Amino acid sequence: MHSFAVAPNSSSEYNDPCPRCLFRARRSKSCCPIECESIESEKGEMKNVSIAALLLLTAAFAVGQAPRAALSTPSADVYVGYIATFPDYGTFNSHRLDGVEFAYTRNLRPHLGIVAAGAFSYRSALSVKEFSGTVGPKYTILTGRFRPYATAQVGYSYQSSNSLYGGDHHPRIPLGRKVVEDGFTYRIGVGADIQLREHLYWRAIQWDIQPQPWARHTPFYVNLSSGIGYRF
Repeated sequence: MHSFAVAPNSSSEYNDPCPRCLFRARRSKSCCPIECESIESEKGEMKNVSIAALLLLTAAFAVGQAPRAALSTPSADVYVGYIATFPDYGTFNSHRLDGVEFAYTRNLRPHLGIVAAGAFSYRSALSVKEFSGTVGPKYTILTGRFRPYATAQVGYSYQSSNSLYGGDHHPRIPLGRKVVEDGFTYRIGVGADIQLREHLYWRAIQWDIQPQPWARHTPFYVNLSSGIGYRF
């Protein structure tokens, strides 16, 4: 009886390692320097991205917690500013009056308030001194940081001068004679406030027309004012 030795089969069916063995073999070997450098570079980039994201989130949180300019209408505000009054007597700016204006606004609703304003103006030429006090509604069109508005006010005005409007009287009053004119007045105009901080705002401009005094034949003045306000 003959015995036969079976030679090992050299085919790939028995000699090639299986995928699991290849995976284990690769895991056991050390990485090449180029591959390690690439992996470390990717880790560094991911670290930088994570730090940047963390800083961005921290900054956003800090901004969210910081005091912001009030966007809603508060209960009240006070205002003081410069006012220039341009009479329609003579050419434009020929008799400009310079002065100061004060105002207090009590807000009834986000868009609606009642304003009481007082203005004093002066001009050395012809010794013109003028005061007016008015009260009326103020309607704010927008209630954000930029707040355009419209207002209509009625009240009383007083003016003394060395016959600034002498030519409007019959008979004509000569220049140099002191004249006092007073009576009913009103102011109708528009303006815009800009919120600077939580309570502080800037009245960029207010433009309004006003008869001063009421009895003149050409009754309209133009007032331009700008100043700072504080909201409660």
